[in-house]
Amino acid sequence: IDTFLTYFMLVIGAFISLEIVGFDLRALLVFAGAIGIGLGLALQSVASNLISGFSIIFGGKIRRGDWLEAGDTMGMVTDIHLRSTRLRTRDNVEYIIPNADLMSNTIINYTLSSPMIRIDVPFGVSYASDPRKIEKMVLEVAEKEPAAMVFKKPEIRFIGYGDNSIDFQLLVWIDVRKTARRAIRSNLYFAVFDAFGKEGIEIPFP
Repeated sequence: IDTFLTYFMLVIGAFISLEIVGFDLRALLVFAGAIGIGLGLALQSVASNLISGFSIIFGGKIRRGDWLEAGDTMGMVTDIHLRSTRLRTRDNVEYIIPNADLMSNTIINYTLSSPMIRIDVPFGVSYASDPRKIEKMVLEVAEKEPAAMVFKKPEIRFIGYGDNSIDFQLLVWIDVRKTARRAIRSNLYFAVFDAFGKEGIEIPFP
């Protein structure tokens, strides 16, 4: 509403100013058609971004504070303007994305209905290891990580027999607004590596 009123008042103010200085607004009607065609051809991308901006602002699917992933860029929406939307990544890098690009491409809104997402942490151990013991150990490690206990308890999946290892997948839930996926994976990999080292469990490699 604030954005719409700002631009609306600027347009009204411009017309009032022209009227005050004695400019006959009826003269604009003569050139309105030609000007409209010329502007339409020259400002197609601008018009597309403006229309997309109104769609975003009044559509309610993207809001300030949402966490979006557009292409290879993931960040928090800090501003929505009529022509572009600004995202700030966890590295404090700001991206200005044209609204037409947001509307025409697939985007992921992690916080549209719930900020809780599940991520996977794959790992493998030697064939000499007991899968049930591995399951118990890794779950104990994951349950000690506060960021991995925000929604549901962690899970372990036995996903297959590899060339050099038996392969597992640790599944944890995080609040994407507060926890970076790479950070939680790093924490869990450190903790699992330490736990395996204490128990003498081998992480095989070719």
